[in-house]
Amino acid sequence: MKFSVASLGCKTNQYEMDALSQELIHMGLKPAPAGQAADLYILNTCTVTAEAERKARQLFRRYRRDNPDALLVACGCFSQRSDLTGLADLVIGTSLRDRLAGLILEAIEQKVALPVNYAQPWEGRAPYEELGGIALPSETRAFLKIQDGCDNRCAYCAICLARGPARSRTREKILEEARQLAGQGFTEMVLTGTNINAYGSDLGRGGPVTDLAGLLTELDRVEGLERIRLGSLESTTITPDFMDRISRLDHLCPHFHLSLQSGSDRILRAMRRRDTTGQYKEAVDRIRSIFPQAGITTDLIVGFPGETDDDFDRTLEFCEEIGFLRIHVFRFSPRPGTAAASMGGQVPAGLAADRAGRLREKASQLAVNAIRERLGQTRPVLVEQVKRDGRVLGYSPEYIQVIGLQYAQGAEAARPGQIRSMRLDGIGEESALAVIL
Repeated sequence: MKFSVASLGCKTNQYEMDALSQELIHMGLKPAPAGQAADLYILNTCTVTAEAERKARQLFRRYRRDNPDALLVACGCFSQRSDLTGLADLVIGTSLRDRLAGLILEAIEQKVALPVNYAQPWEGRAPYEELGGIALPSETRAFLKIQDGCDNRCAYCAICLARGPARSRTREKILEEARQLAGQGFTEMVLTGTNINAYGSDLGRGGPVTDLAGLLTELDRVEGLERIRLGSLESTTITPDFMDRISRLDHLCPHFHLSLQSGSDRILRAMRRRDTTGQYKEAVDRIRSIFPQAGITTDLIVGFPGETDDDFDRTLEFCEEIGFLRIHVFRFSPRPGTAAASMGGQVPAGLAADRAGRLREKASQLAVNAIRERLGQTRPVLVEQVKRDGRVLGYSPEYIQVIGLQYAQGAEAARPGQIRSMRLDGIGEESALAVIL
């Protein structure tokens, strides 16, 4: 039986599908070759925007056309918040991940009447669910999930509603998987979760590692691991103590994705965010005092209810002040069940689209500025792809996308998964052009 897995949205979703793929392979199923129909389709859905939900519906319809007799499985945030039994045969939601492969096997063996929806509302703080397989990705860097769920209630966010309360994975399980991944040859790992800032908050006291900095210290000692990259952080995590502890690590990438969402304090309050632009700036300054070359990336939402031209202009100015390396721009999408969905002052779609376009232009300009400041430097680049035309694509520790266009005299050919020294000599479209040394 051939299966196909796909993931929409965040790195956490991708991690979960990587782990599930390994478990299905151990059960005797085979991945369907690219471009061929499968007998089993599994989609990890996303609910962060209406567009993500539209893509999920579109994919399920395509799967049904490709093979009308295939078993279709929906899991993830969209399937947790909406009944997708009209599109999929088996619906899981965001719990029962540790039983997902078994539930799929039951459906294959026709032990349950289809369609069936196993998604259940979150009640209380359940334990962290260990997935059955190690998450071996097809790419050169590996994701390492350390927690799930979120206790924050930002006004725009449906993910905290879909994923349930924050729950941390044990240190032992995280380190075990990290060692397995390093043993498989993965040199870079990206820590992921719904809200990794909350790691350890539910583990209680008495354990040797109950916070993010402590976990990083343990991971830094894993043999064969050359890079640890953090997922999204809040500026409130960047305390003097946190920075002091991570400054001693040998393998931490100087890349900090600090979620911002708006450069206007008025809008941040309406969003129910936990920091101000002043606190955010202090966090960035604290990072750069220890990691001067750090890449600072962020997420921003435009068109939040009540956002005025002045609020948007403040966001543009704040982006310039921080000097972001990369900005992920989202247009506000009202999510049912969130506080922002019923707020007054909804911004017209056309105006929100215009602001998103202007912010993306600003993001592109800032990316070019950040690369220009680093021209002439030699950086270690994790090679992710080697194109047929000879171009080598990868990322520096700061998360600069690097395109190696030529080799220095005597340099060996690059291979995916290698970390190679490259000299940044030029600027492409938000990428650094480099010579491979």
